[in-house]
Amino acid sequence: MGKVALATFSLAAQGQQPFALDPTFRAQFNDWYVSSILPLEDGKVLSSGWMVFPGLPAPQLLARLNPDGSRDPTFPVDQVGQGKLTAWENKVYVGRSQIVSRILLNGQLDPTWSSMNSGPYFGSLQGGDYHVYSDGSLLISGAHTVNHPDSGWNGIYNLIWFTNTGRMDSTRAPRKGNGVIYDILELPDGKFICTGPMSMYEGQPISHVFRVHADGTLDTSFFAGVEWGQAWSYLPLADGRCYVGGLMRFNGSSVNRTLVRLLPDGSLDPSFNNDVFFDKGVLSGQGAIAFGIYPLSERKILVTGRFQAVDGIPHNGLCILDSTGQVVPQLEDQGCGIYVYQSQNSSTTYASIEGAYFMPDNMMYIWGAYHGYSDGITNDPLQRFVTRLYGPDFSTGVEATGTGQDAVRVYPNPASSQVVVEFPTLQARNVELVLKDAMGRVVLRRNISGQQGQVVLAVESLAEGLYLLEVLGDGARVYSGKLVVEH
Repeated sequence: MGKVALATFSLAAQGQQPFALDPTFRAQFNDWYVSSILPLEDGKVLSSGWMVFPGLPAPQLLARLNPDGSRDPTFPVDQVGQGKLTAWENKVYVGRSQIVSRILLNGQLDPTWSSMNSGPYFGSLQGGDYHVYSDGSLLISGAHTVNHPDSGWNGIYNLIWFTNTGRMDSTRAPRKGNGVIYDILELPDGKFICTGPMSMYEGQPISHVFRVHADGTLDTSFFAGVEWGQAWSYLPLADGRCYVGGLMRFNGSSVNRTLVRLLPDGSLDPSFNNDVFFDKGVLSGQGAIAFGIYPLSERKILVTGRFQAVDGIPHNGLCILDSTGQVVPQLEDQGCGIYVYQSQNSSTTYASIEGAYFMPDNMMYIWGAYHGYSDGITNDPLQRFVTRLYGPDFSTGVEATGTGQDAVRVYPNPASSQVVVEFPTLQARNVELVLKDAMGRVVLRRNISGQQGQVVLAVESLAEGLYLLEVLGDGARVYSGKLVVEH
């Protein structure tokens, strides 16, 4: 598992309303956006994007914010950044416009990581996304050139593997289509769901959302039928279904969709309201976009993005939906404020929340492009681009009765060598246990069906810290609780 020190500090969240604003944190810059964050153990927050800080001669692509949101002046300026941040070991992968770099926690470039373009086979063109494997190796997407005569690889490829030293992995065949792959996500079974403006992949027809096997070959058992647009976010479920957010138009329809739930074969799940209407209001852009999808319980999801209303109800960049796709009124008329960026010849109206980061102390961060934030009670016009909220309490927030939350017992907690998970009354055929670290990364996943209502987990090899333990029954999360590991 990764070893980056993550936030475990307490901000006295007890007694606060979920999603209430923490006004003690304010990012202190006014332009332009934040695309990714990574909270650290000391309460500071790495922030990637395009950030114009007062007193600095140029926009910063990567910065470190203090626990109050101010810029940490000890962190190097003019550093690589702008894209997604991913922790690995005591290092951080940083997405750039075309490639991926790796830095140390002090902000310096990792000397053991080679620039991707310094190798003999790879040349970057159009950036996309990346995935970090447990050993630090990468899968990157986009559209890039590969020239490896000994293997017959020559041309533009969309999925390319790299070793954990930054060199293209010549033992794994790169994969190609007729366009660009922008966003990818590894699914629980090791496959990847992908998106991009493509109609062919590895010589076979696809839609703009498609699925590949772990080796990058096309999974022909999946066809989503997205003929226009792309996905920006995914949330897979244990039963093979998957929420997909973005701006998409499906075959045979003239309607743009922002959030859908797909069955394992890629077709629309008829038990979900796939026509839930996200309205961008006065915001710039072609349509509303769902940038992030996060599970709150087995019955609710949090959606973040570029929108001002959902099914006619005011929601400014975030909302909660139930498992059927109906709007939950909890965050009504709350969210981020409008930010108008004035360029030389035009202006752009932003008010978008790119994502949410749930903390182990029941706090959470949101980030994006906005000025001001209101939680319905406190309206803080000085909030900028990164905001800290009192988050949902996952240890008590799961909606379940006799077949869920109170049907599972975990002990001892804290644990040092092993922990027992009991579920004697859980009524489910397929039971899966998932353990996540403080970053939300899965460190253990085990199918425990048929194990007589009890399983013993060895935790002596895990690093000390706070973990989230989930039990899934027939694809739904029926238990979620904190587990502390102490050695």
